[in-house]
Amino acid sequence: MFKNHIKIALRFFKKNKLFTTINVLGLTIGITAFLLITQYVSFEKNYDKFQHGIENVYRVTLSTNFDSDAFSTSATNHPALGPAMKTDFPEVESYARMVDRKVLGGSAILSYKTDSGELIKSNINDFDLYFAEGALLKLFDIPLVSGSRDTALEEPQTIILSESTAHRFFGVEEPLGKELSINSDGSKVRVTGVFKDLPQNTHLKFDMLASFTSLDQEYYNTTWVWPEFYNYVKLKSGTDSKIITEKFPAFVQKYLSDIMDQYGFQAKFDLQSASDIHLKSKLSKEMSANSSEGTLTFLMIVAAFVIVIALINFINLSTAKSMERAREVGLKKVVGAKQGILISQFLWESLLINLVAVLLAIFLTSLLMEPFNKLVGLDVLSLATWWKPGVWLVIFAILVVGGLLAGLYPAFVLSSFNPIQVLTGKFHRSGKGTSLRKALVVTQFTLSIALISGTFIVYNQFSFMQNQELGFKADQNLVVNAPMDVADSIALQKIRVFKGEMERNPKVNSVTLTNEVPGKPFIMTTTVRKSGDEAIDGSTGSVMEIDEDFLTAYDVDLVAGRNLVKEDKGDYYVRDNSNIDPNLYRVLINRASSKALGFTTPEAAIHQKIVFKYGPIERTAEIMGVVENYHQRSLESDYDKILFIYPTFYYGEYLTVNMSGKHVTATVADVERQFNALFPKDPFDYFFLDQYFNRQYQADIKFGTICLLFSILAIFIAALGLFGLGSHMAMQKTKEISVRKVLGASVGQALAIIPKKLLGLVMLSSVIAFPIIYFITKKWLENYAFKIEVGLWMFLAPLFIVMVVAALSILAQSLKTALVNPAESLRNE
Repeated sequence: MFKNHIKIALRFFKKNKLFTTINVLGLTIGITAFLLITQYVSFEKNYDKFQHGIENVYRVTLSTNFDSDAFSTSATNHPALGPAMKTDFPEVESYARMVDRKVLGGSAILSYKTDSGELIKSNINDFDLYFAEGALLKLFDIPLVSGSRDTALEEPQTIILSESTAHRFFGVEEPLGKELSINSDGSKVRVTGVFKDLPQNTHLKFDMLASFTSLDQEYYNTTWVWPEFYNYVKLKSGTDSKIITEKFPAFVQKYLSDIMDQYGFQAKFDLQSASDIHLKSKLSKEMSANSSEGTLTFLMIVAAFVIVIALINFINLSTAKSMERAREVGLKKVVGAKQGILISQFLWESLLINLVAVLLAIFLTSLLMEPFNKLVGLDVLSLATWWKPGVWLVIFAILVVGGLLAGLYPAFVLSSFNPIQVLTGKFHRSGKGTSLRKALVVTQFTLSIALISGTFIVYNQFSFMQNQELGFKADQNLVVNAPMDVADSIALQKIRVFKGEMERNPKVNSVTLTNEVPGKPFIMTTTVRKSGDEAIDGSTGSVMEIDEDFLTAYDVDLVAGRNLVKEDKGDYYVRDNSNIDPNLYRVLINRASSKALGFTTPEAAIHQKIVFKYGPIERTAEIMGVVENYHQRSLESDYDKILFIYPTFYYGEYLTVNMSGKHVTATVADVERQFNALFPKDPFDYFFLDQYFNRQYQADIKFGTICLLFSILAIFIAALGLFGLGSHMAMQKTKEISVRKVLGASVGQALAIIPKKLLGLVMLSSVIAFPIIYFITKKWLENYAFKIEVGLWMFLAPLFIVMVVAALSILAQSLKTALVNPAESLRNE
């Protein structure tokens, strides 16, 4: 019986090549798209969950509120927090702290002389280096391939490296016990361990970990005024995190009440599960860019839409085709075929088409693994994917569900036909079947229109973000990593020489030295308040070290007061109150900071005094000018509140060369030549600011590209279905079209009867889709501080696209029918 069913199915497929091709092609594309997206979503959802005991590990976040408005929450916290929690909370099993090297300031060249005498050196900025406690390795179950996890980070001036970093410096040599030189001043760090390169699906991002004991332990174990440290705690097994969070208010009062009273702000701590960070955290100072559950939900909706559209095609064409097989079923029933056998035959045909589509989809997915990985920028797929039981469970579900959905309805309908009515020509098609097909077409195009409209809005938002006025000049700015010993007075003199030489170059407008550039979150933050007892207004703010050429190089507008000049320099790096400069510091602030401090206008802030902390020292400064807001980060975030200072000695990391706009290659060559002449020991590393700033949008661009790609696939699959359905309808209307032509109708008039109804269904689909997608995209856009207004054209354009595709798909087959000679169609009537 089984063999007979297969033979009949193959004979049917061969006879109906167009029907078979459309179904197999649509299902193959739909299943492939579904597999690609679901595997990407699965990869994203499993961040950090591979680590043993991760369910008990939490990050302690800090929220502050200066103006009785919403709290601002940071991923970093005070360095004294970890030890205090271990002391005060018996539920805490262990803790670990880590801090980005860039927060502590300074730059360096790391070097190693191999056994053969070759000097291997790299800029420390090329690596993600953190100072961390050894407990971190156990909290996150990070194994060492060499060295002891218990002791690797115990001693000062020790460091552990990732395998790839170790290979970069030591090649095939054993790294354990080797020393890396820092600059040329004789400082060294000893390698005490090597860990496997971190997997991509972890929120932790580092190549090197230096021992936390290398830092000033007395200061960092007790200070509550520098919230720049990541604090992780591991709770004892079975502990409910709510026990800790309920104790936090009293804990905050115990350790932060004095500083909160002094600066007039509120603070609170919270626990954030380490396994939730990647998808549920968009805080300031994240270690790396996170995704979101909303993004993954949207992608799963896209995947579901594509597979549903493919299955609807299959069901629609199968039910349409089944009507043509009524005579075949009638003959089989006359010769004794039972209903069960007929149902079995149609189900096997359906399952066989699904099986072929699934096998082709597996092959196509394997071919697309590498291109898809490049598209998303992650190693999501590999041949090992096929070893995952969950993948085969999804494939089996698609095979069975697809086969049953497309096979059951026509199987039961056809097997219930009265053979006498069929063979005597008294059988009439059921209106229910036509209604079902119409409902499926409406569903299919509702999904398609919603998908395209959503993609239109997503793409327009990303385009808006990339093309919006930033408040500074991003193009024509060449950024060079500053020399390593910039804090040295001789190096600063050389930088002044470099600036002077470059500004005399006709290809260069200006040069500025800063510790930050737009396109990266600020590392240094401070608390700022008005000076005097009468003012309690305060704010958190970011600190940027600049010189007198910053506003010119970046074309940032000065809206009130004056720019900083050389005479405004101050020593911001003293760590002792007795040595602090008795004179007022002079600073700039931006408009957002001016507003947060309570000044009614930028002009009202000029010459006002503020108190702020930079490091452990409290300083009083005079506001000399207010500059216009500009976007330090992407438009997903609001304007930063910025305090600009002009240090006497500082760790400026970037030299920005504002070029005249012509001869870019020649200008870069001139800059490199001058840099190498003055700083022969430092590598010439540079980037273009506009490209650097737009890196923030890479994830958004990938997301938009994925949506666009799969929207196109959805439309293509839907078009395939309409093409097949149009062919079926044209065949049904052949005689009616012929009669109309005999009565004098033109080809166009005869043709109009076929697409008109289907295009009406497309219009109905748009009425259903538009309100749904409007609500969804409005909610999505709430994640952005700066966003587009959703306009009517964003819905009408997708509708136009779908109608054109639908019309072309139907007309392709209808035209063929309309051109047939009426005599051919009516000769037997």
